[in-house]
Amino acid sequence: MELMIYRLALFLTAIINLIMAGMLWNGSKAYKKYAIYYRTRLLTTLWIAVFGLGYLIHGTFMWRFSWPTAASALTVSYFHIGAICFSWGYTSLLNPNYLTRRIVWRDTLIFLFALIVYWMVAALWHEAPGFTLLSYVIFFAYASWIVFKFYQTYNMVSSQALRMPYGDVMDFVRWMQVCCDLIILFGISCVAITSIFPTDFWPFTLLLYAGVGMFAYIAYSLNKFGTTIKT
Repeated sequence: MELMIYRLALFLTAIINLIMAGMLWNGSKAYKKYAIYYRTRLLTTLWIAVFGLGYLIHGTFMWRFSWPTAASALTVSYFHIGAICFSWGYTSLLNPNYLTRRIVWRDTLIFLFALIVYWMVAALWHEAPGFTLLSYVIFFAYASWIVFKFYQTYNMVSSQALRMPYGDVMDFVRWMQVCCDLIILFGISCVAITSIFPTDFWPFTLLLYAGVGMFAYIAYSLNKFGTTIKT
């Protein structure tokens, strides 16, 4: 019964995430002339869709019970993609000059290296179980860096109250604070719980539904900010 509840939660939240991603994608066409905001919407669409696909893979193979290190590798993989989308999208909303070609290459190469490590650790966990923590070390090192850069940029914007060519600055800054605090708290909590409870299902079931609520808030807030841009 418990296994059925967990699997149902995976498929249900996967479908909801993919629907939200589709709706966000469909509504993005109207904002093509607002390049940075449009890019943020596309990155958020990718992020939500990747999480939905990750949930589908979890639900199909149920690695958490048969191959827990593969389940952890999968989780860290799509959370790493989420971290990249967060960095490229939301830091750029605060600082339009943030995303350079150098940063794109840096983050892409780090991700490719991390992806190899994540799945190599998953494949070799019987021979070298001590290396299972390596995946989390790499992820948290990267995540800590992008969180630092985001809040550094956020503090610069909020303290200097930079004027934007559209919308209300204070409303935008407050939205960014709440939205990104939730994203960071959710991401760190999920990966930490994955590392502590690799085979338990109740923490993940609760986090799945919490994640849907977080993504729904992000999609709603992003759409609301888009209406501010167009007015």
